[in-house]
Amino acid sequence: MEEQEEERYKNWDKALNEIYGVLKEQLSPEQMDQLTEEQRNWVEFRDEAAKEASLEYEGGSTESLEYVATQASLTKERCYELVANYMK
Repeated sequence: MEEQEEERYKNWDKALNEIYGVLKEQLSPEQMDQLTEEQRNWVEFRDEAAKEASLEYEGGSTESLEYVATQASLTKERCYELVANYMK
């Protein structure tokens, strides 16, 4: 199951990077600077939320699974958020 979640995370992370690349071409430099800062903050939030979720299973075999599953879910949500809020 962990391999499947890692694959899901990789796929959503790839999609996120593709969306970000398109936005670099579409947004003004000022908008892109703002989005870059927002994205940095979001990455910190994503990783912290994944860590917090995984602590529920601390020491167990499910801990790392929960971490990557949370990263995947939040990255998917971020993809949809970027498209809805920024793409024309």
